[in-house]
Amino acid sequence: MKRALLLGAILSFPAFSQELLLKEVEVKGKKETFKDSLEIREVRESFAKDVGEALQKLDGIHKVRKAGIANDVVIRAFQRDNINVLIDESEVHGACPNRMDPPAFHVDFSEVETIEVIKGPFDIRHQGSLGGLVNIVTRKPEMGFRLRLNATLGSFDFRSFSPVVSYRDERFYGLAGYSYRYSKPYKDGDGKRITEYANYRPQYINSKAFEINTYWTKFGFKPLENHEVELGYTRQDARHVLYPALMMDAIYDKTDRFNFKYSIGKVSDLLKSLEFQFYYTKVDHWMDNRYRTFMGTPSGPYSMATDAKTKTYGGRLEAKVADFTLGMEAYRRNWDAVNYMWNQMAGNYGRQFIIPDADITNFGVYGEYRKSFSPKLRVIAGLRIDSTKSEADSSKANTNLYYAYHNTRSTSKTDTYPSGNLQLFYNLTPELELFTGLGYAVRVPDQQERYFALNRAMMCNPPQNTYCAWVGNPELKPSKNLELDVGLKHQTQRSLTKATIFVSYVQDYITVNNKPVVNPIPMVAPAGGRAMTYANTDARFWGFELSSTYNLWNNLFLLGGASYVEGRKDRKPAIGITDRDVAEVPPLRGRLGLRYDTG
Repeated sequence: MKRALLLGAILSFPAFSQELLLKEVEVKGKKETFKDSLEIREVRESFAKDVGEALQKLDGIHKVRKAGIANDVVIRAFQRDNINVLIDESEVHGACPNRMDPPAFHVDFSEVETIEVIKGPFDIRHQGSLGGLVNIVTRKPEMGFRLRLNATLGSFDFRSFSPVVSYRDERFYGLAGYSYRYSKPYKDGDGKRITEYANYRPQYINSKAFEINTYWTKFGFKPLENHEVELGYTRQDARHVLYPALMMDAIYDKTDRFNFKYSIGKVSDLLKSLEFQFYYTKVDHWMDNRYRTFMGTPSGPYSMATDAKTKTYGGRLEAKVADFTLGMEAYRRNWDAVNYMWNQMAGNYGRQFIIPDADITNFGVYGEYRKSFSPKLRVIAGLRIDSTKSEADSSKANTNLYYAYHNTRSTSKTDTYPSGNLQLFYNLTPELELFTGLGYAVRVPDQQERYFALNRAMMCNPPQNTYCAWVGNPELKPSKNLELDVGLKHQTQRSLTKATIFVSYVQDYITVNNKPVVNPIPMVAPAGGRAMTYANTDARFWGFELSSTYNLWNNLFLLGGASYVEGRKDRKPAIGITDRDVAEVPPLRGRLGLRYDTG
């Protein structure tokens, strides 16, 4: 009898696997058309080392790679602060000015349940989703007691190990997990380590590329009927992370994430739900060049270093009332970074407050309306208003550099602005949907873009070497994206296909430029010198995306997709914007694959 039961279970696996994958296709097809998702199953099946790399499985999403890990997310050529990357809807920001530690780096796969993506300015629940949003949703446990182990071995001595223990009953649940990730530097097609192309000392060419320990826990309980409380905490400790594409490496990157939610469902016939969230995140990042060759004989193990810290805390209150979602959001983001450079003549390390303990404080209110006017027509409309104050510590800010290159000594600015979108969905047939959306979103310049200040006057010598500073622009305006998306979605029991075209006009797009000095100052900004800085210009983006999943036969699935984006910006030769091409726009990409899964 036991043998028969075992044989029956084995024979049922193929049918179960097919049913599971078709169910996933069905669920994705029922999601909002402007929202994509990546399930943890898809993440685990990839060779990705982090979320930024895993998201490339979605069409229209790419990555910026500077190392063997910590890949930065790109959505339709929008990156950095032009998109929002959240963890459980909480703001998480890296501390490194060179994006060694982008937001998606600060979560481990063992925590993740699904990753939600909105492409374009169609999110009004979070401030600053100019080009899109990524929300990494962490897991909740299944019923009962469970122990899950994941282990991965790969090329270049890559190792990953993550046990997760969980328990859930009708009133309580809890999870706890640990993850370890380690790798040596990658090799290229010629068999050379990526570290061989940079100025690493011989003993570090084949040293650790990264070593990361992550500890996390989450608890929830129901104190009353339809009430739920949830608490989560994560600690990530990354060490010895090499960045061959940059001039320094991360000695450590320590992250703490705390999240609290209280939700009430079915309050009344009118008030469907009420939710409160509070979160706090902190990142402590130290980078230097101790693994590299350098000039001089400094008193310490490095000739240059940066100590960077960021803290973000905030929350939201949201209610679903009839066909409306109403809410308010507030947060404060602090960023402080100090640079140390060895001065051989003075015999000491010079100190510069490159990001001068600067705050961004935001308060916003929003509302969204959802309505099905007929079995064929659905509408979503949203509106949001924000007030954002940016302020740097005037006692630390190098206002001489601001004045030299931008004719201002300002260390504070307040911006107030609206955002909104309108989305229409019309079923041409039971299987074919036509959709279109018009979205408008705004994002405020970050602390680096407005208040960064690194003086290199002692190292430049105009006209031979004119790079005399890297300086923010306190007078930057917020970027404003107006975008139109049009597409078709076709879904059957065995397939899901979606095609989208989009065009985007960004007023006051923030770009890097090489600007000449305006007010020369001896030892600060020599005459004839130039600075790497930031400026506003107008930009346009357009492109398309196509994705399809089709169940060919039993357990055989055909997968495919393509994406393309073009980006152009206005030239302003007087301030050093001479190229019409937007930087780092991803190329045309296509994919085609077969999946055979027997469970």
